[in-house]
Amino acid sequence: MHTSRTLLSGLLLVGLLVLASGCNEDEFLTRTPPNRYTPNNFYETEEQIRDATIGLYPLARGLYTGAIFNYAELRSDNTTFEYNRLDRGRNATEEIDYFLMTNSNGLHANIYDPLYTGIARANYIIDRIDAVPFEDATLKSQRLAEAYFFRGFYHYLLTLHFGPVVVQLEPLADDGTSLIGLQRQPIEEVYTQSVVPDLSFAIDNLPVNWPSEEVGRVTRGAAQMALAKAHFARRNFTEALPILNDLVGSGTYRLLDDFESVFFTDNNEEIIYAAQFDAGAGQGSEFMFDWIPRSGSDISLDKDRANTGFNIPTTSLIDAFEEGDRRFEATIGFYDSDPNNPNNEVIPYSRKFLTIPFPQQGGTDVDFPIFRYADALLMQAEALIEVDGGLPNMAFENINRLRARAGLPFFFPGNPDSTLNIQTTEDLRQAVRQERRVELAYEASRTYDLRRYGVFVETMRAHGEVQKEQQAEFLDALPEAYTNIRELLAIPAQEVLLYGYTQNPGWE
Repeated sequence: MHTSRTLLSGLLLVGLLVLASGCNEDEFLTRTPPNRYTPNNFYETEEQIRDATIGLYPLARGLYTGAIFNYAELRSDNTTFEYNRLDRGRNATEEIDYFLMTNSNGLHANIYDPLYTGIARANYIIDRIDAVPFEDATLKSQRLAEAYFFRGFYHYLLTLHFGPVVVQLEPLADDGTSLIGLQRQPIEEVYTQSVVPDLSFAIDNLPVNWPSEEVGRVTRGAAQMALAKAHFARRNFTEALPILNDLVGSGTYRLLDDFESVFFTDNNEEIIYAAQFDAGAGQGSEFMFDWIPRSGSDISLDKDRANTGFNIPTTSLIDAFEEGDRRFEATIGFYDSDPNNPNNEVIPYSRKFLTIPFPQQGGTDVDFPIFRYADALLMQAEALIEVDGGLPNMAFENINRLRARAGLPFFFPGNPDSTLNIQTTEDLRQAVRQERRVELAYEASRTYDLRRYGVFVETMRAHGEVQKEQQAEFLDALPEAYTNIRELLAIPAQEVLLYGYTQNPGWE
Protein backbone atom coordinates (compact mmCIF):
# COMPACT_ATOMS: atom_id res chain seq x y z
CA MET A 1 0.00 0.00 0.00
CA HIS A 2 1.14 3.56 -0.55
CA THR A 3 1.53 4.87 2.96
CA SER A 4 2.63 8.41 3.70
CA ARG A 5 6.30 9.01 3.05
CA THR A 6 6.53 10.74 6.44
CA LEU A 7 5.74 7.52 8.26
CA LEU A 8 7.61 5.10 6.04
CA SER A 9 10.78 7.12 5.76
CA GLY A 10 10.76 7.46 9.51
CA LEU A 11 10.65 3.71 9.94
CA LEU A 12 14.29 3.74 8.94
CA LEU A 13 14.93 5.22 12.39
CA VAL A 14 15.51 1.74 13.77
CA GLY A 15 19.12 1.61 14.85
CA LEU A 16 19.46 5.39 14.88
CA LEU A 17 20.23 5.58 18.58
CA VAL A 18 23.68 4.05 18.82
CA LEU A 19 25.30 3.48 22.21
CA ALA A 20 29.03 3.14 22.66
CA SER A 21 30.05 -0.46 23.41
CA GLY A 22 33.02 -2.79 23.29
CA CYS A 23 35.49 -0.38 24.95
CA ASN A 24 37.17 -0.79 28.33
CA GLU A 25 38.55 2.74 28.75
CA ASP A 26 36.54 4.95 31.10
CA GLU A 27 37.27 7.96 28.92
CA PHE A 28 35.55 6.39 25.94
CA LEU A 29 32.72 4.93 27.96
CA THR A 30 31.66 8.40 29.04
CA ARG A 31 32.28 10.18 25.74
CA THR A 32 29.40 10.98 23.40
CA PRO A 33 30.25 9.51 20.00
CA PRO A 34 30.65 12.28 17.41
CA ASN A 35 27.94 12.47 14.75
CA ARG A 36 25.84 9.91 16.59
CA TYR A 37 22.59 10.26 18.45
CA THR A 38 22.26 8.76 21.90
CA PRO A 39 19.37 8.94 24.38
CA ASN A 40 21.21 11.86 25.97
CA ASN A 41 21.25 14.10 22.90
CA PHE A 42 18.09 12.97 21.14
CA TYR A 43 14.42 13.72 22.05
CA GLU A 44 15.20 17.44 22.04
CA THR A 45 13.09 18.81 19.19
CA GLU A 46 9.59 18.35 17.81
CA GLU A 47 11.06 16.65 14.73
CA GLN A 48 13.07 14.22 16.84
CA ILE A 49 10.00 13.30 18.87
CA ARG A 50 8.13 12.72 15.61
CA ASP A 51 10.88 10.41 14.38
CA ALA A 52 11.05 8.63 17.73
CA THR A 53 7.34 7.83 17.62
CA ILE A 54 7.74 6.47 14.11
CA GLY A 55 10.37 4.12 15.53
CA LEU A 56 7.63 2.41 17.54
CA TYR A 57 5.77 1.14 14.47
CA PRO A 58 8.11 -1.35 12.74
CA LEU A 59 8.13 -3.55 15.83
CA ALA A 60 4.38 -4.20 15.56
CA ARG A 61 4.71 -4.70 11.82
CA GLY A 62 7.41 -7.32 12.21
CA LEU A 63 5.60 -9.11 15.02
CA TYR A 64 2.23 -9.43 13.31
CA THR A 65 3.70 -10.70 10.06
CA GLY A 66 6.22 -12.89 11.89
CA ALA A 67 6.36 -14.33 15.38
CA ILE A 68 2.86 -13.33 16.53
CA PHE A 69 1.39 -14.67 13.30
CA ASN A 70 3.20 -17.97 13.88
CA TYR A 71 1.91 -18.15 17.43
CA ALA A 72 -1.68 -17.27 16.52
CA GLU A 73 -2.03 -19.38 13.38
CA LEU A 74 0.54 -22.20 13.40
CA ARG A 75 -0.48 -23.04 16.97
CA SER A 76 -4.09 -23.35 15.87
CA ASP A 77 -6.33 -25.66 13.89
CA ASN A 78 -6.30 -23.27 10.92
CA THR A 79 -3.01 -24.16 9.34
CA THR A 80 -0.18 -26.62 8.89
CA PHE A 81 2.74 -27.01 6.48
CA GLU A 82 4.18 -29.26 3.82
CA TYR A 83 6.94 -31.38 5.28
CA ASN A 84 10.15 -31.11 3.24
CA ARG A 85 12.54 -33.95 4.02
CA LEU A 86 15.21 -32.37 1.81
CA ASP A 87 15.25 -29.06 3.67
CA ARG A 88 15.32 -29.12 7.46
CA GLY A 89 16.27 -25.47 7.79
CA ARG A 90 12.94 -24.46 9.30
CA ASN A 91 12.40 -27.23 11.79
CA ALA A 92 12.06 -24.62 14.55
CA THR A 93 8.93 -23.34 12.78
CA GLU A 94 7.65 -26.89 12.44
CA GLU A 95 8.10 -27.34 16.20
CA ILE A 96 5.60 -24.50 16.70
CA ASP A 97 2.96 -26.40 14.73
CA TYR A 98 3.66 -29.73 16.48
CA PHE A 99 3.90 -28.28 20.02
CA LEU A 100 7.40 -29.67 20.28
CA MET A 101 9.08 -26.39 21.19
CA THR A 102 11.63 -26.18 23.98
CA ASN A 103 12.55 -23.00 25.81
CA SER A 104 15.39 -22.49 23.34
CA ASN A 105 13.05 -22.11 20.34
CA GLY A 106 13.50 -18.65 18.85
CA LEU A 107 9.76 -17.89 18.83
CA HIS A 108 9.86 -16.99 22.54
CA ALA A 109 12.53 -14.31 22.16
CA ASN A 110 11.16 -13.18 18.80
CA ILE A 111 8.02 -12.01 20.61
CA TYR A 112 9.51 -11.08 23.98
CA ASP A 113 12.48 -8.97 22.84
CA PRO A 114 10.74 -6.64 20.34
CA LEU A 115 7.96 -5.90 22.83
CA TYR A 116 10.39 -4.78 25.50
CA THR A 117 12.37 -2.85 22.89
CA GLY A 118 9.18 -1.00 21.99
CA ILE A 119 8.38 -0.31 25.64
CA ALA A 120 11.89 1.09 26.17
CA ARG A 121 11.50 3.39 23.16
CA ALA A 122 8.11 4.57 24.39
CA ASN A 123 9.50 5.27 27.85
CA TYR A 124 12.17 7.59 26.47
CA ILE A 125 9.52 9.60 24.64
CA ILE A 126 7.25 9.78 27.69
CA ASP A 127 10.19 10.78 29.90
CA ARG A 128 11.56 13.52 27.61
CA ILE A 129 8.63 15.06 25.78
CA ASP A 130 7.61 17.52 28.51
CA ALA A 131 10.82 19.49 27.98
CA VAL A 132 10.45 19.63 24.20
CA PRO A 133 8.84 22.78 22.75
CA PHE A 134 5.99 22.21 20.28
CA GLU A 135 4.22 24.87 18.24
CA ASP A 136 0.96 22.94 18.57
CA ALA A 137 0.05 21.69 22.06
CA THR A 138 -2.54 19.29 20.63
CA LEU A 139 0.07 17.64 18.41
CA LYS A 140 2.34 17.28 21.43
CA SER A 141 -0.43 15.46 23.29
CA GLN A 142 -0.96 13.24 20.27
CA ARG A 143 2.71 12.30 20.07
CA LEU A 144 2.66 11.48 23.76
CA ALA A 145 -0.49 9.42 23.21
CA GLU A 146 1.26 7.39 20.51
CA ALA A 147 3.97 6.48 23.01
CA TYR A 148 1.40 5.59 25.66
CA PHE A 149 -0.50 3.49 23.10
CA PHE A 150 2.49 1.33 22.29
CA ARG A 151 3.65 1.05 25.90
CA GLY A 152 0.21 -0.17 26.99
CA PHE A 153 -0.33 -2.31 23.90
CA TYR A 154 3.06 -3.99 24.18
CA HIS A 155 2.61 -4.69 27.90
CA TYR A 156 -0.74 -6.32 27.02
CA LEU A 157 0.90 -8.45 24.33
CA LEU A 158 3.54 -9.53 26.82
CA THR A 159 0.91 -10.77 29.28
CA LEU A 160 -0.98 -12.45 26.44
CA HIS A 161 2.02 -14.58 25.52
CA PHE A 162 3.98 -14.85 28.77
CA GLY A 163 1.55 -14.26 31.64
CA PRO A 164 3.09 -12.31 34.55
CA VAL A 165 5.88 -10.02 33.33
CA VAL A 166 8.10 -7.21 34.53
CA VAL A 167 6.43 -3.81 34.13
CA GLN A 168 8.73 -1.12 32.76
CA LEU A 169 7.55 2.47 33.18
CA GLU A 170 10.89 4.31 33.24
CA PRO A 171 13.88 4.46 30.87
CA LEU A 172 16.37 1.72 31.69
CA ALA A 173 19.94 2.26 32.79
CA ASP A 174 22.18 1.97 29.73
CA ASP A 175 23.89 -1.17 31.04
CA GLY A 176 20.63 -2.97 31.91
CA THR A 177 21.59 -3.43 35.56
CA SER A 178 18.27 -1.93 36.66
CA LEU A 179 16.60 -5.18 35.59
CA ILE A 180 18.54 -7.29 38.05
CA GLY A 181 16.43 -8.36 41.02
CA LEU A 182 13.10 -7.38 39.46
CA GLN A 183 10.26 -9.84 39.74
CA ARG A 184 7.56 -10.72 37.26
CA GLN A 185 4.34 -9.02 38.32
CA PRO A 186 0.84 -10.53 38.26
CA ILE A 187 -1.20 -9.78 35.16
CA GLU A 188 -3.63 -7.68 37.21
CA GLU A 189 -0.78 -5.37 38.24
CA VAL A 190 0.48 -5.09 34.66
CA TYR A 191 -3.00 -4.02 33.60
CA THR A 192 -3.38 -1.59 36.50
CA GLN A 193 0.04 0.02 36.07
CA SER A 194 0.28 0.18 32.27
CA VAL A 195 -2.25 -1.50 30.02
CA VAL A 196 -5.44 0.24 31.17
CA PRO A 197 -4.11 3.73 32.04
CA ASP A 198 -1.80 3.94 29.02
CA LEU A 199 -4.43 2.85 26.50
CA SER A 200 -7.06 5.03 28.19
CA PHE A 201 -4.75 8.04 27.80
CA ALA A 202 -4.32 7.11 24.15
CA ILE A 203 -8.08 6.92 23.65
CA ASP A 204 -8.52 10.37 25.14
CA ASN A 205 -5.71 12.04 23.19
CA LEU A 206 -5.24 10.33 19.83
CA PRO A 207 -7.08 11.83 16.85
CA VAL A 208 -9.98 10.05 15.18
CA ASN A 209 -8.09 10.49 11.90
CA TRP A 210 -4.67 11.85 10.99
CA PRO A 211 -3.95 14.24 8.10
CA SER A 212 -3.21 12.45 4.83
CA GLU A 213 0.55 12.81 5.25
CA GLU A 214 0.34 10.98 8.60
CA VAL A 215 -1.95 8.11 7.57
CA GLY A 216 -0.83 4.82 9.09
CA ARG A 217 -0.35 6.14 12.62
CA VAL A 218 -2.50 4.77 15.43
CA THR A 219 -5.80 6.53 16.06
CA ARG A 220 -8.44 6.71 18.76
CA GLY A 221 -10.11 3.68 17.19
CA ALA A 222 -6.87 1.69 17.34
CA ALA A 223 -6.52 2.48 21.03
CA GLN A 224 -10.13 1.45 21.64
CA MET A 225 -9.56 -1.86 19.89
CA ALA A 226 -6.33 -2.48 21.80
CA LEU A 227 -8.01 -1.87 25.16
CA ALA A 228 -11.06 -3.95 24.19
CA LYS A 229 -8.73 -6.78 23.11
CA ALA A 230 -6.92 -6.54 26.44
CA HIS A 231 -10.21 -6.83 28.34
CA PHE A 232 -11.28 -9.73 26.11
CA ALA A 233 -8.09 -11.63 26.91
CA ARG A 234 -9.20 -11.67 30.55
CA ARG A 235 -12.85 -12.31 29.65
CA ASN A 236 -13.72 -8.91 31.09
CA PHE A 237 -16.58 -8.31 28.67
CA THR A 238 -18.29 -5.80 30.95
CA GLU A 239 -15.37 -3.36 30.60
CA ALA A 240 -14.95 -4.04 26.90
CA LEU A 241 -18.56 -3.55 25.85
CA PRO A 242 -18.90 0.24 26.30
CA ILE A 243 -15.60 0.75 24.46
CA LEU A 244 -16.87 -1.35 21.55
CA ASN A 245 -20.26 0.36 21.61
CA ASP A 246 -18.55 3.73 21.26
CA LEU A 247 -16.26 2.49 18.49
CA VAL A 248 -19.02 0.84 16.44
CA GLY A 249 -21.41 3.73 17.01
CA SER A 250 -18.89 6.40 16.04
CA GLY A 251 -19.56 6.15 12.31
CA THR A 252 -15.82 6.34 11.64
CA TYR A 253 -15.58 2.90 10.06
CA ARG A 254 -17.70 0.74 7.76
CA LEU A 255 -17.67 -2.64 6.06
CA LEU A 256 -16.54 -2.55 2.46
CA ASP A 257 -18.96 -4.11 0.00
CA ASP A 258 -16.43 -6.65 -1.23
CA PHE A 259 -14.54 -8.84 1.25
CA GLU A 260 -11.41 -9.38 -0.85
CA SER A 261 -10.96 -5.67 -1.53
CA VAL A 262 -10.47 -5.06 2.20
CA PHE A 263 -6.98 -6.52 1.92
CA PHE A 264 -5.96 -4.88 -1.34
CA THR A 265 -7.27 -1.32 -0.94
CA ASP A 266 -5.03 1.29 0.67
CA ASN A 267 -6.13 2.38 4.15
CA ASN A 268 -9.78 1.74 3.46
CA GLU A 269 -12.66 2.53 5.81
CA GLU A 270 -12.76 -0.98 7.28
CA ILE A 271 -9.16 -0.84 8.49
CA ILE A 272 -8.75 0.51 12.01
CA TYR A 273 -5.01 -0.08 12.24
CA ALA A 274 -2.73 -1.97 9.87
CA ALA A 275 0.95 -2.79 9.59
CA GLN A 276 2.04 -0.62 6.68
CA PHE A 277 4.07 -1.73 3.66
CA ASP A 278 5.25 0.12 0.55
CA ALA A 279 7.52 -1.59 -1.96
CA GLY A 280 8.29 1.71 -3.66
CA ALA A 281 9.73 3.04 -0.40
CA GLY A 282 11.91 -0.06 -0.01
CA GLN A 283 9.60 -1.51 2.64
CA GLY A 284 7.61 -4.09 0.73
CA SER A 285 5.90 -7.10 2.23
CA GLU A 286 7.01 -10.65 1.49
CA PHE A 287 5.69 -12.57 4.49
CA MET A 288 2.91 -14.24 2.49
CA PHE A 289 5.19 -15.56 -0.23
CA ASP A 290 6.08 -18.57 1.91
CA TRP A 291 2.45 -19.64 1.80
CA ILE A 292 2.45 -21.03 -1.73
CA PRO A 293 2.83 -24.80 -2.12
CA ARG A 294 6.39 -26.05 -2.49
CA SER A 295 5.60 -27.23 -6.01
CA GLY A 296 3.84 -24.01 -7.00
CA SER A 297 6.57 -22.39 -9.04
CA ASP A 298 4.10 -21.35 -11.72
CA ILE A 299 2.12 -19.40 -9.11
CA SER A 300 5.26 -17.40 -8.36
CA LEU A 301 6.23 -17.22 -12.07
CA ASP A 302 9.22 -19.44 -11.29
CA LYS A 303 10.54 -16.90 -8.83
CA ASP A 304 12.71 -18.90 -6.47
CA ARG A 305 11.40 -19.08 -2.91
CA ALA A 306 13.59 -21.02 -0.50
CA ASN A 307 10.86 -21.29 2.13
CA THR A 308 7.50 -22.38 0.82
CA GLY A 309 4.73 -24.71 1.87
CA PHE A 310 4.03 -23.03 5.19
CA ASN A 311 0.60 -21.86 6.32
CA ILE A 312 -1.25 -24.58 4.40
CA PRO A 313 -5.00 -24.53 5.25
CA THR A 314 -6.21 -27.49 7.27
CA THR A 315 -9.15 -29.67 6.34
CA SER A 316 -10.88 -28.29 9.42
CA LEU A 317 -10.66 -24.69 8.19
CA ILE A 318 -11.71 -25.60 4.67
CA ASP A 319 -14.76 -27.41 6.03
CA ALA A 320 -15.64 -24.45 8.26
CA PHE A 321 -16.72 -22.38 5.24
CA GLU A 322 -20.34 -22.82 4.18
CA GLU A 323 -21.15 -23.51 0.57
CA GLY A 324 -21.42 -20.25 -1.35
CA ASP A 325 -19.38 -18.21 1.13
CA ARG A 326 -17.64 -15.53 -0.94
CA ARG A 327 -14.87 -15.35 1.65
CA PHE A 328 -13.72 -18.83 0.74
CA GLU A 329 -12.09 -18.04 -2.61
CA ALA A 330 -10.60 -14.87 -1.16
CA THR A 331 -9.01 -16.90 1.63
CA ILE A 332 -8.13 -20.32 0.19
CA GLY A 333 -6.87 -21.48 -3.18
CA PHE A 334 -6.06 -24.92 -4.55
CA TYR A 335 -2.95 -25.75 -6.52
CA ASP A 336 -2.71 -28.61 -8.99
CA SER A 337 0.66 -28.90 -10.70
CA ASP A 338 -0.78 -31.28 -13.31
CA PRO A 339 -4.51 -30.74 -13.91
CA ASN A 340 -4.52 -33.46 -16.56
CA ASN A 341 -3.52 -36.11 -14.04
CA PRO A 342 -6.59 -37.18 -12.01
CA ASN A 343 -4.31 -38.80 -9.41
CA ASN A 344 -2.21 -35.70 -8.86
CA GLU A 345 -2.30 -34.21 -5.38
CA VAL A 346 -4.21 -30.93 -5.08
CA ILE A 347 -2.72 -28.71 -2.39
CA PRO A 348 -4.65 -25.93 -0.63
CA TYR A 349 -2.90 -22.67 0.13
CA SER A 350 -3.81 -19.33 1.67
CA ARG A 351 -4.67 -16.58 -0.80
CA LYS A 352 -5.38 -13.82 1.71
CA PHE A 353 -2.83 -11.01 1.16
CA LEU A 354 -1.25 -12.94 -1.74
CA THR A 355 -0.67 -11.07 -4.98
CA ILE A 356 -0.40 -13.25 -8.07
CA PRO A 357 1.84 -12.95 -9.99
CA PHE A 358 4.56 -12.07 -7.53
CA PRO A 359 6.21 -8.68 -8.06
CA GLN A 360 9.61 -8.81 -9.67
CA GLN A 361 11.34 -7.30 -6.66
CA GLY A 362 10.80 -5.43 -3.44
CA GLY A 363 7.76 -7.27 -2.13
CA THR A 364 4.21 -5.95 -2.28
CA ASP A 365 2.23 -2.99 -0.95
CA VAL A 366 -0.30 -5.23 0.82
CA ASP A 367 -0.79 -4.20 4.46
CA PHE A 368 -1.55 -6.54 7.34
CA PRO A 369 -4.70 -5.55 9.29
CA ILE A 370 -4.01 -5.65 13.01
CA PHE A 371 -7.48 -4.28 13.80
CA ARG A 372 -10.42 -4.01 11.42
CA TYR A 373 -14.07 -3.11 11.74
CA ALA A 374 -15.41 -6.61 11.03
CA ASP A 375 -13.52 -7.81 14.10
CA ALA A 376 -15.00 -4.97 16.16
CA LEU A 377 -18.53 -5.99 15.11
CA LEU A 378 -17.93 -9.60 16.13
CA MET A 379 -16.34 -8.54 19.40
CA GLN A 380 -19.33 -6.34 20.18
CA ALA A 381 -21.67 -9.25 19.42
CA GLU A 382 -19.67 -11.57 21.68
CA ALA A 383 -19.58 -9.03 24.51
CA LEU A 384 -23.35 -8.45 24.26
CA ILE A 385 -23.97 -12.18 24.56
CA GLU A 386 -21.65 -12.58 27.55
CA VAL A 387 -22.86 -9.46 29.38
CA ASP A 388 -26.60 -9.43 28.60
CA GLY A 389 -27.28 -13.08 27.84
CA GLY A 390 -30.35 -14.07 25.90
CA LEU A 391 -30.51 -13.23 22.20
CA PRO A 392 -29.45 -9.58 21.77
CA ASN A 393 -30.77 -8.07 18.54
CA MET A 394 -27.54 -6.21 17.83
CA ALA A 395 -25.56 -9.45 18.01
CA PHE A 396 -27.74 -10.84 15.21
CA GLU A 397 -27.39 -7.60 13.24
CA ASN A 398 -23.60 -7.64 13.45
CA ILE A 399 -23.24 -11.28 12.45
CA ASN A 400 -25.71 -11.00 9.61
CA ARG A 401 -24.04 -7.88 8.21
CA LEU A 402 -20.95 -9.99 7.63
CA ARG A 403 -22.97 -12.88 6.27
CA ALA A 404 -24.77 -10.55 3.85
CA ARG A 405 -21.44 -9.43 2.45
CA ALA A 406 -20.38 -13.08 2.19
CA GLY A 407 -23.57 -13.94 0.26
CA LEU A 408 -24.91 -16.22 3.00
CA PRO A 409 -28.39 -16.59 4.56
CA PHE A 410 -29.00 -15.06 7.96
CA PHE A 411 -29.04 -16.55 11.43
CA PHE A 412 -32.32 -15.88 13.25
CA PRO A 413 -34.72 -17.60 15.65
CA GLY A 414 -37.18 -19.77 13.77
CA ASN A 415 -35.14 -20.07 10.59
CA PRO A 416 -36.50 -23.18 8.84
CA ASP A 417 -32.90 -24.19 8.11
CA SER A 418 -31.94 -25.95 11.33
CA THR A 419 -28.28 -24.95 10.92
CA LEU A 420 -29.32 -21.27 11.00
CA ASN A 421 -32.07 -21.52 13.61
CA ILE A 422 -30.84 -19.75 16.76
CA GLN A 423 -32.91 -20.68 19.81
CA THR A 424 -30.52 -20.34 22.77
CA THR A 425 -27.71 -18.14 23.97
CA GLU A 426 -25.33 -21.02 23.33
CA ASP A 427 -26.55 -21.29 19.73
CA LEU A 428 -25.79 -17.59 19.24
CA ARG A 429 -22.44 -17.88 20.96
CA GLN A 430 -21.43 -20.68 18.59
CA ALA A 431 -22.65 -18.66 15.60
CA VAL A 432 -20.33 -15.78 16.55
CA ARG A 433 -17.43 -18.19 16.95
CA GLN A 434 -18.13 -19.70 13.55
CA GLU A 435 -18.12 -16.26 11.92
CA ARG A 436 -14.91 -15.24 13.66
CA ARG A 437 -13.11 -18.27 12.31
CA VAL A 438 -13.97 -17.80 8.65
CA GLU A 439 -13.97 -14.00 8.65
CA LEU A 440 -10.62 -13.59 10.42
CA ALA A 441 -8.70 -16.63 9.15
CA TYR A 442 -4.97 -15.83 8.81
CA GLU A 443 -5.28 -12.52 10.63
CA ALA A 444 -3.50 -13.70 13.80
CA SER A 445 -6.67 -14.29 15.80
CA ARG A 446 -7.47 -18.00 16.05
CA THR A 447 -5.26 -19.16 18.94
CA TYR A 448 -6.31 -16.23 21.13
CA ASP A 449 -9.97 -16.95 20.37
CA LEU A 450 -9.63 -20.61 21.31
CA ARG A 451 -7.92 -19.63 24.56
CA ARG A 452 -10.70 -17.17 25.39
CA TYR A 453 -13.35 -19.80 24.69
CA GLY A 454 -11.57 -22.14 27.11
CA VAL A 455 -11.17 -24.89 24.49
CA PHE A 456 -7.62 -24.36 23.26
CA VAL A 457 -6.03 -27.54 24.65
CA GLU A 458 -8.86 -29.88 23.68
CA THR A 459 -9.13 -28.34 20.22
CA MET A 460 -5.44 -28.71 19.56
CA ARG A 461 -5.38 -32.29 20.79
CA ALA A 462 -8.20 -33.13 18.39
CA HIS A 463 -6.37 -31.26 15.64
CA GLY A 464 -3.25 -33.28 16.45
CA GLU A 465 -5.08 -36.58 16.02
CA VAL A 466 -6.17 -35.51 12.53
CA GLN A 467 -2.68 -34.36 11.66
CA LYS A 468 -1.18 -37.66 12.84
CA GLU A 469 -3.42 -39.47 10.39
CA GLN A 470 -2.80 -37.12 7.50
CA GLN A 471 0.95 -36.71 8.10
CA ALA A 472 1.79 -40.15 9.43
CA GLU A 473 4.78 -40.37 7.10
CA PHE A 474 6.83 -38.23 9.45
CA LEU A 475 4.66 -37.78 12.57
CA ASP A 476 4.91 -41.49 13.43
CA ALA A 477 8.50 -40.74 14.40
CA LEU A 478 7.37 -37.87 16.68
CA PRO A 479 5.11 -39.47 19.32
CA GLU A 480 5.33 -36.38 21.54
CA ALA A 481 3.75 -34.15 18.90
CA TYR A 482 0.56 -32.39 20.09
CA THR A 483 0.86 -33.82 23.61
CA ASN A 484 2.50 -31.02 25.62
CA ILE A 485 0.13 -28.19 24.74
CA ARG A 486 0.80 -25.00 26.71
CA GLU A 487 -0.98 -21.71 26.22
CA LEU A 488 1.87 -19.50 27.41
CA LEU A 489 5.33 -19.31 25.90
CA ALA A 490 8.59 -19.63 27.80
CA ILE A 491 10.40 -16.64 29.23
CA PRO A 492 13.49 -16.65 26.98
CA ALA A 493 16.23 -18.71 28.59
CA GLN A 494 18.72 -15.85 28.42
CA GLU A 495 16.38 -13.58 30.40
CA VAL A 496 16.00 -16.22 33.09
CA LEU A 497 19.77 -16.67 33.24
CA LEU A 498 20.65 -12.97 33.29
CA TYR A 499 17.94 -11.59 35.57
CA GLY A 500 16.74 -14.56 37.58
CA TYR A 501 13.13 -14.46 36.40
CA THR A 502 10.98 -17.46 37.25
CA GLN A 503 10.16 -19.67 34.27
CA ASN A 504 6.63 -20.49 33.14
CA PRO A 505 5.31 -23.94 34.15
CA GLY A 506 6.21 -26.70 31.73
CA TRP A 507 9.19 -24.84 30.27
CA GLU A 508 11.73 -25.44 33.01
